[in-house]
Parts: sequence; structure tokens; C-alpha cells
Amino acid sequence: MNTPLYPPQYCGPASYYASMARHEAVCIADGLRYNKRFKSTHRCTIPGNHGMITLTVPTVKPHRADARWDDVVVSDHGAWWSEHLTALESTYGRTPYFEFYVDDFRQIIGPQAAGRRLTDFDGDLDRLIRRLLGLPTEVRHSAEATHPDSLCDHTPDLSIKRYWQVRPTEQAATGQISVLDILFCLGPEALPLLLDAKASPLLTTE
Repeated sequence: MNTPLYPPQYCGPASYYASMARHEAVCIADGLRYNKRFKSTHRCTIPGNHGMITLTVPTVKPHRADARWDDVVVSDHGAWWSEHLTALESTYGRTPYFEFYVDDFRQIIGPQAAGRRLTDFDGDLDRLIRRLLGLPTEVRHSAEATHPDSLCDHTPDLSIKRYWQVRPTEQAATGQISVLDILFCLGPEALPLLLDAKASPLLTTE
């Protein structure tokens, strides 16, 4: 069976990692064709005091007609990293694992991100998240040009068992908010819940 292809994601949703956990090996398609409507490559969602918060990494858009996501560069517009880190602390500062993990994220989400390729930035965050989760899936990256139709469907209907949240939200049960939520709330206990998520029968395993 061919190795499933996944899109690069900025602190992707829990469904992304629950799907990935069902394979022994996956490939992240850094060469995915650029499409400005494909927002999750530089955007994630977390719960806030008054509803969901969308965190967006501003980017320098490529001008080439055949541009790919690995042509996109992270911008320094508005010192966005300060807003993101403040939002994470506001939402997760009282969770059990935030203080143990946040410094690792600060090493990546900061002014040092400006000027980097977006796919490299996303890749560093993905490696950190998988390490903290203890996710055993082998992940490689491909710079080959990839059409969106080649991607694995990583957003099947999911049912994640309820877990303690500092800001409870119904979206957690469907895996549609950033994996940071379950990671900061549960730490190493997050992976068993992701592995136990009930996925669509169409999602195959290795």
C-alpha cells in the first residue's frame, strides 16, 4: 500500500494526529500545490473565553502561477508570534502540562520564524508535537509537486472521548480544534485517546 500523503499543518487538529496514528508511516506533502483557500497550513483554532480563537501565521504569498506551499515564507507582520503565545498562555496557562511544554514551543514560535519557509516552520512544530505525544508513526517529507486529490482524508468523522478541558468545547469531541488542546490538558495521556478515536470505516490502516 502506498504511504498516505498528509498536508503540512500549523499545529494541526486532533483529527490530523488521530488519523496519522493509524499508520506505521506517512508522508507530509511539502510540495502541495499552493491554494490560498487552504488555510490550515498556516492557521489553527483553539477555544477562548468567548468562543473559538483562530490563530493565523501571516505569510508572504508566492507570485508564481505554479507555486507550492514550500514556496511560501513566514512573514513578520504585526509580530504575530506575540499574539499567538499570549493566546496560548491565556487559554492553557492553568492546564497541567502547559508549563512543561511551552518553552519548547517558544523555541519555534517567535521572531526567529520570520523569513523561514512555512513548510519548514510547520515541520518543526509537527516534530515537536509528535515527540510530546509519543506518536510512533514514522513521518517523512516530500518536496515533489503534489495535487490535493492525492492527499489522505485526515478529517473523517471522529468521536474522541470527553477529556478534562480548562475551556470545554463541543468541537473537542470531533477532533476539529488544534491538538494543542488535548496535549496541554492531558500530556502523555493524550495519545491513548487519539488512538481510541472512532474514525470513519473509509479510513484504512497500514
